[in-house]
Amino acid sequence: MALQGNLDDFSLPEILQLIAVQQKSGVLKLTAGSEIAVIFFDSGQVVSTRDRRRLAKDPLKPFLLLTGRLTEAQLSQIETIESESRRELTDILLSGNYMTSEGLQHALGEQIQDTLHQLLTWKSGSYHFSGDARTVPKFAVNIRMNTEGLLMESMRRMDEIVRYKHELSSPAMVLRPRALAMPPKEMTPQEQRVLPLVDGLRPLRDILAQSKLVEFEVYEALHHLLELGVIEISLGAAPPKVTPLVEVAPRAPERSQSPIGLFLGTLVALGSLAIGVFLTPGLLAQSERAAGQSRMAGLPEISVVDEASRVTLALEIYRIRYGSFPRTLDALALARILRPEEVRHASTRFTYRSDGASYTRLPNAGSR
Repeated sequence: MALQGNLDDFSLPEILQLIAVQQKSGVLKLTAGSEIAVIFFDSGQVVSTRDRRRLAKDPLKPFLLLTGRLTEAQLSQIETIESESRRELTDILLSGNYMTSEGLQHALGEQIQDTLHQLLTWKSGSYHFSGDARTVPKFAVNIRMNTEGLLMESMRRMDEIVRYKHELSSPAMVLRPRALAMPPKEMTPQEQRVLPLVDGLRPLRDILAQSKLVEFEVYEALHHLLELGVIEISLGAAPPKVTPLVEVAPRAPERSQSPIGLFLGTLVALGSLAIGVFLTPGLLAQSERAAGQSRMAGLPEISVVDEASRVTLALEIYRIRYGSFPRTLDALALARILRPEEVRHASTRFTYRSDGASYTRLPNAGSR
């Protein structure tokens, strides 16, 4: 079966459903400008989205980098082996012990799903399907994925990502753990990977870059944690609104001032000068002291707690943020949950010990 045309006339979901229903084998080539993608089918099921041509881009390589399964150095080694031996990528990954067979199979499935999700965002382009079973590639690890299942999941992701990005609306947005909130006992692997990155400091763009997950998985995990009340949007996170410029009315022609007007104007000027000379330095110093205290303060919720409970609350916040209790109290200052002087004072009152899962506090001799 040969099938070709424009995506404007025959959409990609329709093409995929046709191939699946007729259980065709072959390769579907999609072109949009300079972008080229391929989908291989075996009896109507998707087996690969990797272009085997020598100079073509292999989507598996950047996917393995993005998800942290390979480092840049490892990929460089693999590409050197590829060029010298002409061996196939999956064969090198297995024989070089870069990945296990099970791990590679799982990665291939995730890569196919992510690639199909991206292809469904193409608004225009052309397609060509060649129904030849001989074109179906054979790899060291082979998978078969239900085409309609992949399509339904991709359509779901396209719908949900719009809703997620409506709430998580800016890459500059900062999220933080919610005070005293307990993480759910059961979390998805994606949520377990994302939650430690939510520390009240990293913007959303950094969480996306450091999570080792595809974009949709990060947004889905963060959105679910927001719904559970485990995390919240920091008050200072939203991008600043641009204040519209106020049009200045044309300046009226100056009138000659009366002696009384000149006298009053002189008094106002002298008053302003006095404020600038005598009052402003004191106000600025007070403002700087307040700002310094604000920068070093912990979370707002801690500042209103009595001293006896402050360390306990800080330890719980640290555990929620990082997944375990700190080994030493100094970590509370480094995480900016308590001020250094508060940590020093607490250390004089009791001895703190922790294995990460729990902690003990023993009063020091002579402490009150």
